[in-house]
Amino acid sequence: MTLLAIDSSTQVGGLALFDGASVLYECVWRRLDTRGVDLAPGIRSAFAYTGLKTKDMKAIGIAIGPGSYTGLRTSLALAKGLVLAQDLDLIAIPTLDVIAASVPLQDKPLAAVLQAGRSRLAVGWYREKKDRWQADGKSSLMTAAELEDSINKPTLICGELYEEERRVLGRKYKNAELTSPAQCVRRPAILAELAWARWQSGERDDIKGLGPIYLKSIEAVHA
Repeated sequence: MTLLAIDSSTQVGGLALFDGASVLYECVWRRLDTRGVDLAPGIRSAFAYTGLKTKDMKAIGIAIGPGSYTGLRTSLALAKGLVLAQDLDLIAIPTLDVIAASVPLQDKPLAAVLQAGRSRLAVGWYREKKDRWQADGKSSLMTAAELEDSINKPTLICGELYEEERRVLGRKYKNAELTSPAQCVRRPAILAELAWARWQSGERDDIKGLGPIYLKSIEAVHA
């Protein structure tokens, strides 16, 4: 059994193939077009590189947001089409959960971030609980400066950050603990593992009522 993971939440996209024991394929790239035209060719390439057939795919794990309005909408439409055409299971994972899951557990808060357009970040707060990162409150929109102001104790920060945002957050060097750029890559293999765990526990998402996670302000997302 193989699970296909799809993440097009932001300009950084990713695909992975996972069988529960091994990551069979993983690709992350900076997308020049967020309308989703790169996803179907990317999926074809994933199967071509691995020698797998689409009939080997039994489930799809998808990053459900927050993120780009167009990117989330097109990837979810593609995933739903594959689910209906091939009778697959669909498992949706919040995108910020994917970022958090890549960070080693520590006894301090974690801010998982991604680009939300208009110089703002989507920020999700997490705490270690029961041997995993669990969301601690609702996700919100803020600038790097606002995030800096909100940090008053040692806090891990991981996710998509531009150079200037790293500089701003770095001003709180005693409290803002920035992970390295390589560690901040949102990996589709992590998405695949999270989706696989839910899938194996018997969880499925109903495609009829499933929609992307968007934060409140329409200005938070970009086309």
